[in-house]
Amino acid sequence: MNREEALENLSALSAHVRGQAARTLGDVGLSTDLPGLRRAQRNETVTYVNYALQETIRRLTKEQAPVPSSDEADVVSDDVRKQIYGKAMEWVTGFLLHEISSPIGLVRLASKRELGERWESSDTKRHLESVSRVFEAIELLKNAASVPRPQEFDLSALLDELLDVYDPGVREWISTIGARPFLMKGDPSLIRMIVVNGIRNAVEAQQSAATQPTPHDVTISWGDTDVDYWFAVLDHGGGINGPIETTFEIGNSTKKEHIGFGLAIARQAVETLIGSLTLEPAKDGGALYTARWRK
Repeated sequence: MNREEALENLSALSAHVRGQAARTLGDVGLSTDLPGLRRAQRNETVTYVNYALQETIRRLTKEQAPVPSSDEADVVSDDVRKQIYGKAMEWVTGFLLHEISSPIGLVRLASKRELGERWESSDTKRHLESVSRVFEAIELLKNAASVPRPQEFDLSALLDELLDVYDPGVREWISTIGARPFLMKGDPSLIRMIVVNGIRNAVEAQQSAATQPTPHDVTISWGDTDVDYWFAVLDHGGGINGPIETTFEIGNSTKKEHIGFGLAIARQAVETLIGSLTLEPAKDGGALYTARWRK
């Protein structure tokens, strides 16, 4: 792609093409292209393309990112750090999804054609399904880092909806404690990620415990203070194995059928809402999962 084509492709319908154009102009663009690049950046809605435009503009204007002194670095608040990290997470995951998911789809299509009747029982299918689950998790991670879209909704109704997927035998040992209705303002998609992971981990921990679950073995509670909302899940399962912080690392899971993104997604969602997520041993065994985020 030459410079003229890149300038024209800044307004292409494909985000992939726009991203290529932005990166090309970083190498072959001229300072006279800056007005068009800035205009494209103002109109760009795809995060990773916007970052590519930003980097190209920086290169062409020869602006160097300032290096903060140690004193200045110490002034940066945790909230700002979390927002910067979230932006970076959204850009990286968006780039991965856009650049790699299409080739994976082509591999799947070619494999089905080449294997024919052997496809359904093939290791190729099994491995590609595992890759697909990873990409689904990456997409959730990207969404968890996106800008919140707050609206008023009933948290207790959301919890009921999520608990309805469990059979009656499981519901017998799950208790809920909180106001009904519980109207709050927040991004339902982000809060769903937080809630889903807390409930699922507690239920699975209880199901894998050495003893048969009994009523109240999993307790879900929620509420608010003057400054924040909170959501907690207490279980009496096998507890936490190993260092707690490693459970939040991407790819870290003690369950064979899990790919280890759940807690990382939940934590990113909480931090996008300007909050915190903790997992700690419960007093009488098991684990306590607690999320708090700003009103």
